[in-house]
Amino acid sequence: MSGSDYAIVDGALASAAERRRMAALLFSTSYLEYCSAANKLGLPCVDLQQRTNIEPFLQHLRVLADGGHRLAGFYVAATQAEFAGIATGRPYRDEMQALDDAYEAFVGAHTRPDDFFVASLAIEPRDRGRGLFHRMFDDILARARAAGSPRVVLAVWDSNAALALYRNKGMRALARFDTAWPLFFDRLWLLALPLADSPAPRADRDLTQGASA
Repeated sequence: MSGSDYAIVDGALASAAERRRMAALLFSTSYLEYCSAANKLGLPCVDLQQRTNIEPFLQHLRVLADGGHRLAGFYVAATQAEFAGIATGRPYRDEMQALDDAYEAFVGAHTRPDDFFVASLAIEPRDRGRGLFHRMFDDILARARAAGSPRVVLAVWDSNAALALYRNKGMRALARFDTAWPLFFDRLWLLALPLADSPAPRADRDLTQGASA
């Protein structure tokens, strides 16, 4: 099956089972499973992520489905101004909540309200290697331009293979988040892709330090 055999549809059309699966897929691109353990709501990790990072964002979620209408992947993206109006609570245990707060402050310090921010993107393992990342990224760019955003911004872990894909798309580093290093021995890059005539982000080699808690 080729990438042309897949369709991208609004997240509001996703079934309850698909929403739960999307919450589980978040663990493949982040450390959210570890972060979700022992949460203040007493929920299983997948349930917490569905409640926190899927359900509140359905209007900004896009689902990638194959010809049989099976979930193949998804992404969540909107302007920072739109995301600012969505409340998700503070469900993580104290140690993780402090890290989450530091991450939010880091992103806020390096983004603007009209930036088109990709909060998450994941593809089912069985559907990888078929060019689907490019399909979703093209959809992100189209939506960002329709929103009048000057650039697309996202965060990706240094250990994530997707970092190379984003760089190949022309995304460049804005800043690096080092606060999670003592816990995960990993660093998070904030990348940006300008969509109009605007100054390019600083080159990766110029970045030597990220935010601290």
